[in-house]
This record gives sequence, structure tokens and C-alpha cells, in this order.
Amino acid sequence: MDACSPSSPDLDPEVDFKVRRNARRPVGAAARLGDRAEYHIEVNVQNVSSCGFMAECATAVPIGSYVKLDVPGVGSVDAQVRWQIGTRMGGMFLDPISLGHCKWTAERADPQTKCG
Repeated sequence: MDACSPSSPDLDPEVDFKVRRNARRPVGAAARLGDRAEYHIEVNVQNVSSCGFMAECATAVPIGSYVKLDVPGVGSVDAQVRWQIGTRMGGMFLDPISLGHCKWTAERADPQTKCG
């Protein structure tokens, strides 16, 4: 079973929800979300991991829908909508992404660091 598999039975008995295997990184950036029929809507991505994302979206996106999320530095990433509560939604990437290439999670260099 891979680290992104949603079928793991690992539950936290204290709070009765699934323990995340992948750390979420805060984002807070606008992005385009679309489906295979080529419609696009604006979402505000709140966090991202190598396996998925959470975003705020004014438009309801049906649970189970296959979508594409434009991820800066990675490109258009296929995902499936796994949940939606109010204006928040969560998607699971069909193939994990490398956060090292994601411009949302890139760390800025210290301006005091000498190069060369």
C-alpha cells in the first residue's frame, strides 16, 4: 500500500479521524481547477501535500469528480475530489507530486547566503 492510499485503517482513537501520512504545507494561493470537459474555476488552495490538496471554492464540485489542478512548477495535475464541506474541498492526486518542484512550497533562499 502506498503512502497516499486512502484505505489505511490508521485512526487516531482520541479524535476518531484518519491520521495523515503526509505533512500538509500551507499555501494560501489562487489556482485554476478544471475537469476533463475543459471548464475552469478559480480556487484558493489552502494547503498541499505530495498526495493531495485542500482548497476553498465558491462553486460546488461533486465528490468523486476527476479534475485537474494547475500547480506552479509542476503543471496540470490529475486529482479526484474526495470531500466537500461548505466552500472547502479536498482532492487526492492520482499520482503523487514532488513538493520540491512545487513553487507553492519552495523555500526562499536567505539573502545573506553567499553563492559562488
